[in-house]
Amino acid sequence: MLFPYKRSRHPIRAMHGFVTYIFAKVWCRAPNEEYSLELFKGLPSLYAIMDELHRADLAGVEKGAGAFFYRYVNQIFQEFKQLSLEEIQVYQKIFRGNNDIQALCEGKKEPICYIADTQSALMKTIEVFFSDLYSCGFFGLKIVKKNIGADLKEHYKDFASLNEMPCCPFCGLLPMDSEYDPTREAYDHYLPASKYPFNSVNLRNLAPACYKCNSQNKGAKDPLQDEAGVRVKAFYPYLLDGYPIQVSMHFKSAAKLPTEEHEIRVDLSCTGYDEEIGTWDRLYKIRKRYVAKCLSPSGAKYWLQRILDENENYKQVSQDALSKELKQFESFPWHESNFLKKAFFNACQEIELVDVPCE
Repeated sequence: MLFPYKRSRHPIRAMHGFVTYIFAKVWCRAPNEEYSLELFKGLPSLYAIMDELHRADLAGVEKGAGAFFYRYVNQIFQEFKQLSLEEIQVYQKIFRGNNDIQALCEGKKEPICYIADTQSALMKTIEVFFSDLYSCGFFGLKIVKKNIGADLKEHYKDFASLNEMPCCPFCGLLPMDSEYDPTREAYDHYLPASKYPFNSVNLRNLAPACYKCNSQNKGAKDPLQDEAGVRVKAFYPYLLDGYPIQVSMHFKSAAKLPTEEHEIRVDLSCTGYDEEIGTWDRLYKIRKRYVAKCLSPSGAKYWLQRILDENENYKQVSQDALSKELKQFESFPWHESNFLKKAFFNACQEIELVDVPCE
């Protein structure tokens, strides 16, 4: 990840607040309580929602996302009633652990995932609920937006304004919708909701990503396990200090610019984060995409043409034109793939195709 996001303190955090309250104050009390709306009164906004859903359920008119939410909250409560104190403590540990996203990414805690064919009936019910909770439309319902005071579209505007997002931080290749756009980028479940229980609406596990990173490259890949099932570390999307990532490039031939994939090598480094670099590349195919960008019509040929045009238009030598470009690369590394252009021109200097210091 080229740079981390800043977290927005926004009312939409109530999404996960609802889940936390329901887990701790409703489900975990099930062995000693009977299900009733009284259990939700400790969180008035949630109580108002559950009261309306309860009335709709009694009238037999509630359908869709509201019915889904109400039905599964009740069903999981009934299944929790069968648990012992020790079993509830196990679920409490899973809930806490799977929501400490930073510790999971850093390898300081071990995640618990759904295990097909071997998990309990309760865990299967939890899997259905949390796999669909974000996407079912519940948090877009009028009654829910009214009691939260916001929705994801409003959150995205604040989030985009806070982060200024000149590009997707997961690849650096594509721009992101700003707070002024009528659309918004999709939120990626960094730890897949289909694999890990309890964190599907935790904003620390939701990170906007470009469509190529989210849908076409990462998809449902797991940052915490590689293809062989080996536990690995991953970059945390909301790290406060950021990551000192370096991107460099080298050409196979010293006689000409590369025109084939095998003629370029992209190196990714980050001191102290070798494992995370490997995960980043595996999830988003970073090296292959950076090579593809350089070989594309909007890549190296275009970048070099700009230098030639500068020479012709302003009657200056190539060194002066490139020096101006290099200053832009330093000042605005995340705009228009400048960090990658810098790596490319450094590689040109390495084989003396461009006789200008690239510092």
